[in-house]
Amino acid sequence: MHWKRAVGISMLGGAMVGLAAATGTKAAGHRVRSIHDPRLDEPLAPPPVTDLLIATHDGGELHAVEVGSGQPVVLLHGVTLQWWVWSAVIRLLSTRYRVIAWDMRGHGRSRAGRDGVTLEACADDLSTLIDHLALRDTIVVGHSMGGMVLGRFSERHADVFHERVSGAVFLATSAAALSVKGIAGGLIAGSDVVARAGSASVRRPWLAMRWRNNDTTAALVRMAFGKHPTAQMVDDVRVMLADVPTETLAQAGGSIAAHDVRSFLPSVKVPTIVVVGTDDRLTPPVHARQIADVIPGAELVVLPGIGHQVMQEQPEAVVAAVDRLASAGRRS
Repeated sequence: MHWKRAVGISMLGGAMVGLAAATGTKAAGHRVRSIHDPRLDEPLAPPPVTDLLIATHDGGELHAVEVGSGQPVVLLHGVTLQWWVWSAVIRLLSTRYRVIAWDMRGHGRSRAGRDGVTLEACADDLSTLIDHLALRDTIVVGHSMGGMVLGRFSERHADVFHERVSGAVFLATSAAALSVKGIAGGLIAGSDVVARAGSASVRRPWLAMRWRNNDTTAALVRMAFGKHPTAQMVDDVRVMLADVPTETLAQAGGSIAAHDVRSFLPSVKVPTIVVVGTDDRLTPPVHARQIADVIPGAELVVLPGIGHQVMQEQPEAVVAAVDRLASAGRRS
């Protein structure tokens, strides 16, 4: 694939949004940019939070936010996103939980250290965050690449995971990005192409996609959503995409392409819920079923009509999963 075409492929929420469709792309983008729903859009605004800055093991700096009190819930976003993609979920959870959300290294206000933006380095960051904040009885929710980080964390820091984590939500993610071939594998199955494209745009910045505010870009970003996204949901993701450094894209894409924790996930001993939308084009339900099949006792939740951006499209489903895990912990 020629680099000019390959660079048009970019990562979204742990995956790719694809190349521009030929016919009807601008019209589709125009349609989605005209959809407004105050009931859905108002909770998307970032809520008041306390900012945290935590030094990482390799000389970087992790930016996280915190709000609320009670049992801790840690929210891990996907590649190219930022903490505030969870805004609607944070608003719902923070009345009853201590909610912590981060900017993954290389994203937002977090700075990657010597180890770059890899799943292993992010898993180390999660261990650092849990230790720094002295979290216990923690429910961790990992979306897309954040879910892959959660899987890596459960393997790389198994002692911390089983001592400090009481529940896990794998949200629109994968246990092995390249394990499902063809259309059923979703767009994430091309993450190696994204890594090469990102590397090319590092060397040739003029090739990088700019994610400008227009109909074509809106149509591309809309691919990450299900049946009924609003213009605000789509544009929030576009803004985050436009902000991500090309180095982050290249490094994260390569790490995602090599991801495979299927052999370790059977060792996960905490209550687990796996959530996916039927219309997820990036990590389709087949990926979620792989995770649910190998984690003992895991519950699989499939959301009709929902795409990859579950936390924006149906935040109540994320909250319901957290509540069920909290209740399971109280009963045990």
